[in-house]
Amino acid sequence: SMMPLHRRHVPTKEDDASDDVQQESQIPMQKKAEVSVPSNSKSSRLMLLAIGNLLFLGFVSIKFKSKSTSHLAAILVTAQCMFIPILLSLAIGVFDISSSTLPHQRYIPLAAVGTVVGNLLPLYLSSALANLAIVIFGLSSRPVSKKDDEVVQSQQKSDLLAGPLGTVLAAFVMTTMLLIENFCIWVVSATYKTSQNVETLPEPLQDNGQILMRYFFKSVLGVTKREVVKIRNQINVEWILVSGLGLAIVALEMDGRRMKRGLWGVGKRALYTLGIARGIRTFSFVITVLPSQNPKCYFSHFPTPPDEWIPWIMEGFVPQANGGCNDLIVSGHATVTSTLACMVTSVVGEPLFTAAIWMFVAMDYMVEVYEGFHYSVDMWLGAILVNFIWNTIASVEDSSNQRQESAPKKAFIPLQDATISDFMKYSIPAVASYLQLNGIIPYDFANYMIIIYFLAVGYRISRIGFEQYSQHSLICVLFMSIGIYV
Repeated sequence: SMMPLHRRHVPTKEDDASDDVQQESQIPMQKKAEVSVPSNSKSSRLMLLAIGNLLFLGFVSIKFKSKSTSHLAAILVTAQCMFIPILLSLAIGVFDISSSTLPHQRYIPLAAVGTVVGNLLPLYLSSALANLAIVIFGLSSRPVSKKDDEVVQSQQKSDLLAGPLGTVLAAFVMTTMLLIENFCIWVVSATYKTSQNVETLPEPLQDNGQILMRYFFKSVLGVTKREVVKIRNQINVEWILVSGLGLAIVALEMDGRRMKRGLWGVGKRALYTLGIARGIRTFSFVITVLPSQNPKCYFSHFPTPPDEWIPWIMEGFVPQANGGCNDLIVSGHATVTSTLACMVTSVVGEPLFTAAIWMFVAMDYMVEVYEGFHYSVDMWLGAILVNFIWNTIASVEDSSNQRQESAPKKAFIPLQDATISDFMKYSIPAVASYLQLNGIIPYDFANYMIIIYFLAVGYRISRIGFEQYSQHSLICVLFMSIGIYV
């Protein structure tokens, strides 16, 4: 089960005032305590990390049979580079080698390491655990009374775009952009006639990054493509970021007042970042069509373009969850993972963890290029573009963060007070998400499922305003969308 990030009770105005005084008075005490920690304590923690690192390198040297001393050295150096982000996350989460003062600054790095271990589980089990966590969070974040929801709704009326409705609008814009992009992927592929005839298949562009990666993995390390992909799937950077996103949402909802940041402000910033990036990506691959790295890509992704317009247009609504063939120049995969990385590292606020996450992301991109799914420039531009947009629109958070600083403490209904009917109610959107993610509901219906979710939430908001169950439903559709398209 998901542990609360801090102890909670039903607050009063006197509690708020006394808590603020206590927190201010405890700051110098905490600094004194930090100063009084023996230096040999940190040294012993570093020693444990060093021992763990040596054990890992020893395992690698036994697992991979080296042909020579230079070959062994190349394998060990590569393994060390891959293990550094895990070491950094452990250093923050377990050994507390950082300036962390809030619980989530340790829990999220620990979740990154835990996700690497959890990736050994089959998809149906790992996604079931993730959906169960969403249900538990939904039940744990229910306000004590409907007054909290009424306060939110009154704030929405005073400032429509600064609260939850502003984030819902951002989610709608992003979803609309994704649907347009999905249709345009079909358009550029169906109209690129030379890729649909075996005799006229275009040659892929020269990608020096891919040439370097293939030389490194094949000639230097001596590993096969299957082994590289297996290692990538075991680390699974996408789910490291998704688990970090989940805990970031929990932290912002439960402890946003102390963080002085709001869930809706951060979420709105992330959604607009991704929406703008995908818009630029769509415009880029529509105006300039590049040949795929795989000349026969079209035959494994799309059918022969229909002669009639209605079937031709309907084909554009089939989810391209595995990507298209000519949607290049800016990588969609890079825009999603970079947006998640920006959001998670921003919430944690630890330089060491920021370095660890971007090392994970860089490794993922190198394998993506090695496999030939994208040109190197696609991944590079995706990461640079997202970071530029994320920092440019930072002011989107301002109004929400100012409101968060002056907001009263939130009180939540304890999880153990949830009834069977409550559990069933919160399980409905999560179960639908699970069925879609695991292909029990055909993947061809994924886009329609996403639209149904948004229409249902929009209808509920129009009838009773935005409340906590609408938030829970949006988190479920976010998890489903990321699982399908990432």
